[in-house]
Amino acid sequence: MRFDSYETLSAWDFIWPDHGDGPWLLVFDGIEEALGANRSAIGVYWIGYSSGTNQSSFVPKYCGKSVKQPLYRRLRQHARRSSNALIRAHLASEDMPRLYFRYVELPSLQLAELLEGLEIAAFSEDYWNKRNEWIQHWAMDEDYPRK
Repeated sequence: MRFDSYETLSAWDFIWPDHGDGPWLLVFDGIEEALGANRSAIGVYWIGYSSGTNQSSFVPKYCGKSVKQPLYRRLRQHARRSSNALIRAHLASEDMPRLYFRYVELPSLQLAELLEGLEIAAFSEDYWNKRNEWIQHWAMDEDYPRK
């Protein structure tokens, strides 16, 4: 999914259609299938559980942004050796559920900051992110410090 402006992102109801691409397995082949032809895309990604049959079956457990490096490279880092201990444990164990991912492509750092901040703030206690950078919630404000 791709958003080209703040207006299209703000109109999103956060409901993923049953049809369409993804979610993809969080393995090198899954990342290649999802982003192989689009290796420079930046945006926000989610990692979680899924039956793998459609987007609506996806249950997010982790949210991240990828703007200083492409989504392709960031997701491969997770698949290789994630900095998140729970993701690492899932990928290393045959007894834990398989992990899937999905993503949205965004045109700017500010939109990625905003979406990631909103997502992390909205998740419940069992979410795997350990941080919430509150400044992200004002990423589209004109006084927001640009990075």
